[in-house]
Amino acid sequence: MLSIRDQEVRTLAETVMRKRGASNLTAAIKLALQHEIERADEAVPLKQHVAEIRARALAKAKLPPAPPLTKEERDALWGQ
Repeated sequence: MLSIRDQEVRTLAETVMRKRGASNLTAAIKLALQHEIERADEAVPLKQHVAEIRARALAKAKLPPAPPLTKEERDALWGQ
């Protein structure tokens, strides 16, 4: 038996129960937790996501990536 003392948690569980057609609060919470675990398992780490975007951008580029600007080059661009 599940005892929910936090009113916000109860309201959230009732909303899931109503929207997903769960038979009771326990089933609603179980469903929500299962979905959250699936979502976490499917999440791509930010570093990997950025690397994939970079790879796609480089594949579209007509020239190879340039080396980083030196301090002198950055200063010249800013007129310093």
